[in-house]
Amino acid sequence: MKRVLCLFAGLCLLPLSIPSCGYHLGGVISAKMEGVKSVAVEMFANDTEYPIAGALQTTAITNALQTDGAFELLSPTTADAVITGSVSGVDISRSLVDWRDSNLSLEFRITVHVSYKVTRRSDGKVLAQGSASGSGTYYNTGGNTQAGRDAAISYGTRRAAEAIVAALTCA
Repeated sequence: MKRVLCLFAGLCLLPLSIPSCGYHLGGVISAKMEGVKSVAVEMFANDTEYPIAGALQTTAITNALQTDGAFELLSPTTADAVITGSVSGVDISRSLVDWRDSNLSLEFRITVHVSYKVTRRSDGKVLAQGSASGSGTYYNTGGNTQAGRDAAISYGTRRAAEAIVAALTCA
């Protein structure tokens, strides 16, 4: 019995004794972001007719950066780099139509288009820039379609933010 307990304890402690198996804390930083330890996210401009799109994108990119962990989030006056951008478009397309009535859309796809730029605070050099997009869907249930549309835009901004953070942190 004592031997079984020692074997069990040894097997449980084995993963703790292996110092590195490819896992690490924080994200990997791409070559273009070399030397940047902290970033700030300024409010994204909103060039769409949806009043919440800019605020949702700013929140989404901040949350994606926190989740990734590659950069510390600081204020624009103290961060190594500043991320700015704008939500340049929100496209709505029908993705599912009622088979009995082709004019009745049952499901909509919303695609959010975002452009971004990362600038080093010390000298103003542009470290990275580009665009990303993300999509979400909502259903026309005959009820509150505005809430569904807002949720789909929120999901689209999160997907676009994930793409931006991936571009900044993947080698």
